[in-house]
Amino acid sequence: MTQETVFLPQPSSRAFIPSGTRLNDTYVIHNLIAAGGMGEVYKGEALGTGDAVAIKVIKPELARNAAALALFRREASALHNLHHEAIVRYFVFSVDPKLELPYLAMEFVDGEMLSERLKTGPLDTPTLSLLLRRLAAGLQAAHELGIIHRDVSPDNVILPGGNVARAKLIDFGIARAPSQTGTVIGGGFAGKYAYVSPEQLGLHGGEVTPKSDIYSLGLLLAHAARGEALDMGSSHVEVVEKRRRVPDLAGIDERIRPVLTAMLQPHAKDRPADMAAVAALLPGGEPPRRRLGPVLAGAAGLAAAAALGGAAVLMLPGRAPSPPPAAEPPGKTARVQPSTPAGAPTDDGAARQAAQDRAAQERAAQERAAQERAARERATQDRQSQEQKSTIVPLPDPGPDPEEAPATRAEPSRTATANADQVERFVRNYDGGECFFVTAVSAQPPNVTVDAYGVSPRPFMTFDAAFQNGLGFEPHITLHQVTDAQCPLVEFLARQFPLRDARAATLAVTSDLLHSGEELSGTVETGADRSIELLLVSDDGRVSNLSRSLRRNGDTARFTLKLEGSGVPKPQLLLALTSQKPLSSLRGGGTARAGQILRQIGDELDRDPRPAGIAIGYFKLGS
Repeated sequence: MTQETVFLPQPSSRAFIPSGTRLNDTYVIHNLIAAGGMGEVYKGEALGTGDAVAIKVIKPELARNAAALALFRREASALHNLHHEAIVRYFVFSVDPKLELPYLAMEFVDGEMLSERLKTGPLDTPTLSLLLRRLAAGLQAAHELGIIHRDVSPDNVILPGGNVARAKLIDFGIARAPSQTGTVIGGGFAGKYAYVSPEQLGLHGGEVTPKSDIYSLGLLLAHAARGEALDMGSSHVEVVEKRRRVPDLAGIDERIRPVLTAMLQPHAKDRPADMAAVAALLPGGEPPRRRLGPVLAGAAGLAAAAALGGAAVLMLPGRAPSPPPAAEPPGKTARVQPSTPAGAPTDDGAARQAAQDRAAQERAAQERAAQERAARERATQDRQSQEQKSTIVPLPDPGPDPEEAPATRAEPSRTATANADQVERFVRNYDGGECFFVTAVSAQPPNVTVDAYGVSPRPFMTFDAAFQNGLGFEPHITLHQVTDAQCPLVEFLARQFPLRDARAATLAVTSDLLHSGEELSGTVETGADRSIELLLVSDDGRVSNLSRSLRRNGDTARFTLKLEGSGVPKPQLLLALTSQKPLSSLRGGGTARAGQILRQIGDELDRDPRPAGIAIGYFKLGS
């Protein structure tokens, strides 16, 4: 189970930027073409050239959310440097000064989504192989720049002119929740998030790497090969369990099945090394070659790609061009060799044929070995399943689980009638029990965004259903899962946050996943006349006072910390407290247990009638 779980609502069809709006006097908005919980995408036009562009914007109520804006900027910066024909090109990130609206201008592609194409039936094997090579090349280029897509699905592949050979990947998650990892529970969970990898659900350490995209691409290709998605579960429990083993690939062409088996291994370490290795598994593929140039395609690179038949950036398997003939030394006359009759064997031709035969035999042996492994795995799974079944002892029905979400859910299509005050009141007054905290980041219906903290997703599924039943629409909930030892902080937030001024402090960190020895940087913003305390609550419940690491400059305090961790990534929480004077309960410094020190801080805040600010940050730390 991942430490951040995202509950996504259905997108609203109501545009918040009217047609004709100009951005920086450079682009003009025409019409809304896509919407999500965090942002919207419009078709627009570049005023200088008249070229069509796609313009992605972050919603106004989130434009001041430091974490959301930092993610928007970071991915925009990275993708601006990524040039590949299989990835939609990103042009510029800017902020319109009049609207104070951050936006991203990118290539506009006119075509149908792969998800729509697959509604008409599956792709044949040659077309499927072409799609794999195309998407693998684009993802390999992204991975080499350190960019992980995290949401490879048929909804995020567009086919210009309906042509699979020109397929392009879109939406690298810029308009999603501020956390970079996550999955969906509640409305829409069994939809396109059926393509997430096991590690995106927190299995096997929960670390998302380029191999996560390999798994998701495998599920996409299985869908394309069958014409319908694999059954990867409809409830959270089923979705997790079905990713503990290779899914059933029956009915898929035997030439493709070994490739998908390799891509869909539950453990990332058992999947191919990279996307080039994936493409090399295809029938007729060659071992991945060493790249000879930079990832970024310059003019010379594009010219070379055109000369090689359009294979840009990544050299994926296919027949290598023959080397040019050696030039004769100057001054010598080229001698004409006697021609060989057509069809007559030559030594070179025989050698090439022998090499091709050997390669075909090796591929056949690899496919047989993969099929045998898959058969052994299925036999083992069936045996384990039978063993598990034999140990089941019938017990009396204990009745409904009191923590289970209600079976009936409000329909997402209901029209939102609540206002922002009602949303804030519902969130503030909702009692989710122990180790449960929710706060509305954006309370304006129907695009309500809620941050949540707790140990288990179940209480938040109940909250999600109660919100829909009470207010008539779905919220966008980002759940940051914590350890049991961090629950005193969650309960501190639930008790103190509603009493404090949420605008009195903001906290932003530059990364949400760190490895041991890496640095964490961030900022705390508050009034220049206010004191700032910064605490780190580790996964084992220890609290460290980091206030001495702050470097203050007016309203902003910056910090940079080198952290040591071990094992799989675990949740870490930062707590920023701002007040009129330093808190006496924190004068001692050093470390303390969360329960004790947070009770003391809460008592001190309760005794002081002057307003205090509270802000929370979240990241994971591992070896």
